[in-house]
Amino acid sequence: MFHGSIPADLRSIIYEHAESWPDTDLYVGCSGNFTIERTLHSRPGERRAIHGNDVQAYSSALGWWLAGRPLDYRLKDEHRDLLAWLEPYLTTSTDTLASLMLGTRFLQYVGRPGVYYERMVRATVGQFPTMHAKTVAKLNALTLRLASYYCGDVREYLETVVPADAPVAMFPPFYAGDYEAQFAGIDEFFDWPAPDYPMLDEDGKEQIIGAVLDRPHWILGLHIPRDELRPWLRGVVQTSNRGMPIYVYASSGARRVVAPAQDVAPILAPKIGPAEQLGDRMAIHVLSGGQFAAIRSQFMSKTILPGSPLLACGVSVDGKLIGAFAYLPPKFDPACAYLMSDFPVSWTRYRRLAKLIVMAAASRETQLLLQRSLSKRLTSWSTTAFTDRPNSAKYGRGIPGVKLQKRSEPAADGIHRYQLQYGGPLGDWTLHEALAEWKRRHGKDMR
Repeated sequence: MFHGSIPADLRSIIYEHAESWPDTDLYVGCSGNFTIERTLHSRPGERRAIHGNDVQAYSSALGWWLAGRPLDYRLKDEHRDLLAWLEPYLTTSTDTLASLMLGTRFLQYVGRPGVYYERMVRATVGQFPTMHAKTVAKLNALTLRLASYYCGDVREYLETVVPADAPVAMFPPFYAGDYEAQFAGIDEFFDWPAPDYPMLDEDGKEQIIGAVLDRPHWILGLHIPRDELRPWLRGVVQTSNRGMPIYVYASSGARRVVAPAQDVAPILAPKIGPAEQLGDRMAIHVLSGGQFAAIRSQFMSKTILPGSPLLACGVSVDGKLIGAFAYLPPKFDPACAYLMSDFPVSWTRYRRLAKLIVMAAASRETQLLLQRSLSKRLTSWSTTAFTDRPNSAKYGRGIPGVKLQKRSEPAADGIHRYQLQYGGPLGDWTLHEALAEWKRRHGKDMR
């Protein structure tokens, strides 16, 4: 029901630190989805009043509702006809909050041209009575209540509202514009009493740190280590191997370190050697989650964030493992599977072995496995490549039927210049045919 919750291990650290704070009101800055408030409230026998703060439409709706204040959210005049069906679900504050929470999911589809978006809106309208009733029931079951909610800039909140000796907990947005982008749909379709505030940039974070350090009891979470705050470092939380670590600074308390533990399992097959030649019999083997995690950590680029695949397969030639690939379910086109990962064993003599892994991933044998997993017909695949060149060396040329569908600049990963969308047919060749074609086109290109 809530968006963007901070990790459970981080909540445990907050829970632990709150025990040593004095018996006074507790203040939270940059409340977001009120995870900190819910954590503090969950403590057995907790009677201290809790106060929240934020600036975003979604967070402010939650905050005002938790503080027992009415919600002044109304559809904009230019969107009333488009969302007339939503009006009956905006009669009370609880009804309005439930609609806004659901809106964070469906408003992104409203008014956009295209069969997919129209189908999503129709499905939402048909299911909305049930979804709304369930959300209202969950809201009514909440026991958390705020003593107050301040809608405004956190720096002003710290300076003018929070008492100088009150405990403060805060995990400011990690990137400027985080919540603006996440909840843009509410601002687009609704009028509400939005505050004026400057964007929370790096200079703003410096101001926050300075305002917090002067207090006797505080806890602060940041996404980068700060050398000047090292005496107050009380925890480091990283929940996945390539996840962003969160550095927890506090006025006092125990020190905790949370490190990721990835479940891995061996693949009981030898990998191709650096000087070995490829044989003539290619096969694919379904991998468990642990097996795929192990080979992914060994060979995939460290700049690519890991995911949980629908189907993961190893690729072998004459019993020697030469790479792996993994798929996710279709995203937009229901007949198009998404190739989330594909990589070769890195130390072989073949410069273009990565192309063979892609061809295996697009084979008829892979198509059958995917269709069996989803119980539906699949005819194509797509993938995303991040590179500093306008075309991908792996997908760009030499694989039958593969086309560049979209080129974006700059790339969304914040590292590379280009983000390239490629796609091609699924099931146009067998594994045997793929290996023979690859050898004809690329097999002589060696290190």
